[in-house]
Formats: sequence, structure tokens, C-alpha cells
Amino acid sequence: MSGAFDITEITALVVDANFYYRKTAHGVLRLAGIRKVLTAETVEEALDLIQRLKPNVMLTEWMPGPLGELEFIRQVRQGEDIPNRAMPILVLSSRRRQLDVEAARAAGADGYLMKPVSAASVAIKIANVVGRPRPFIATATYSGPCRRRKRTPAYAGPFRRLTDLHAERTASDMDEDVRAALRRARVAALTRDALALKTDDPAGARAVYASSLELRAMAEEIADAALSLGANELVRYLEAAGVTDRLDPEAVRTHVQALFQLAHLPSVLTKEREDLAVSLRTMVDKKLKPAA
Repeated sequence: MSGAFDITEITALVVDANFYYRKTAHGVLRLAGIRKVLTAETVEEALDLIQRLKPNVMLTEWMPGPLGELEFIRQVRQGEDIPNRAMPILVLSSRRRQLDVEAARAAGADGYLMKPVSAASVAIKIANVVGRPRPFIATATYSGPCRRRKRTPAYAGPFRRLTDLHAERTASDMDEDVRAALRRARVAALTRDALALKTDDPAGARAVYASSLELRAMAEEIADAALSLGANELVRYLEAAGVTDRLDPEAVRTHVQALFQLAHLPSVLTKEREDLAVSLRTMVDKKLKPAA
């Protein structure tokens, strides 16, 4: 990957001994916009996929092993035959104790997500660890991402690390990058469904409806009011039209094109984004107005 982070371009690997949880995580990652998701039931399968297909990020449950349940992470971090020992690793688990979180960090994990998770929370976490990876540390006692905690705004001392040259970039700036990547990924999925929609196409209509609901849910989760309103108006139109001749594929595509513009407009352009979302509500009102 190069340039701005694009979640649709990455390959994710899910490692979980439980079939149901593997399938669920696969679905969540697909909803988050990741097109290529690999799954492994065992450590051996996971290591084979890592070596052959070189995923960009791994999400793993606590896998059983002779040396401990987190030994798999240490094996990836320290393995001489691993092509990318610095690959971001997220622990996706139902364990909720703080001791478990700290143990995962000590083993070399980049982050910890507690089941169940939403597509938005997974996408934001992945964007953070893949789009802005921390320096990789390899010592006699630890291999993994730099474990220095986030910088506190109250800290007034000197920043001595070379990576601190970019300290002027604030957390809010970085969070906006993540939200923007998430918006674009979900609207891209909706656009693909809308472009394929035809007249008298029940399956296509249901696909657009499902993508619209996913976009609305994600917009709400990342607190994007304008995009949430715009997506909700498309949902309103689809629910009112149903799978009937009232459903106009060109009207759907026009609406989605406006949502595409919304997703690509920076959040700082609040007034412009609000005006565009309101215009979509007006357009749907006119479309659904009974003929005189």
C-alpha cells in the first residue's frame, strides 16, 4: 500500500479455533470494507497463510499451545521464517480482565478488542495499527510494537525519540483520517451495489438496502451526523418504494453519488456537508410525494 490508508486494499487474517467466531469475525471485517479476509482454525494453518500470503493484519483469539495461550503471538514476533514479524496483531477475545489485556501487550500484540465487536470499531482499530504502525522493538526479552503509552497533553518535557518529530500531528487529526477512510470504504461498497441495480431487480434492491443500513449504522457509530442523515434518507426511500416499479435505479444512483460526495468532503466543511444531506431529504420528499 502507498499513500493514504485504504482499508479496502488490505488483507486480514482471522485465527480462531471456534468456527462460529471465525465466521462472525469474517463477516464483521467484510462489513468494515476489507475485501480479502483469510481464516485459520489452527496455529499451523495461520503460520502457513502468514508465510505464503503475507496478510497486512492479524486478529487472533488466545490460541492453545504447549508454552501458553499467547505463545502464538510470540512465535510470530520472533520467528526467523516469518516474512513480516512487525505485522500488526490484534487480540480479539471474550476475556475482559485487565490482566489479560496487559498479558497480550506483553506478548507483542498491538491492540485488544473484546467480543462482540462492531464493523466500525474493528475498522477504526485496524486503521490505527495498519495506517499508523508504531515502531517495532526487538530485544532479548520483548519483540513487538513500541509499548510507550499515548502522550498526555500535560506532558511538558523533551521528546527524545526520532519518531517524535511528527508530534505536531494531533490525535484529532489522526482520528479524522480513520473516519474518512471508514466513510469512503462503506460508500464504495454501496456504490458497487447501486451501479449493479436494475429495474425489477429484487435481489439488487435488497443488496442496496443492506448496504444502506450498514452505511447508516457506521455513520452513527463514528458520529458523522451529515452522512447518517444522507444514508437514512436513502433507507427511507428504499423502504417506501419497496421491490416495486416505484423503485427508480437512476434515483438510487443519484442519491448514492451525493453520498459519495459527502463521504469525501472533510468533516471541517460542516455547513457544506449539512446542506448536501438536507438536499437529499428534500429530494426523497419530492420523489415520494403522491402524484396529483
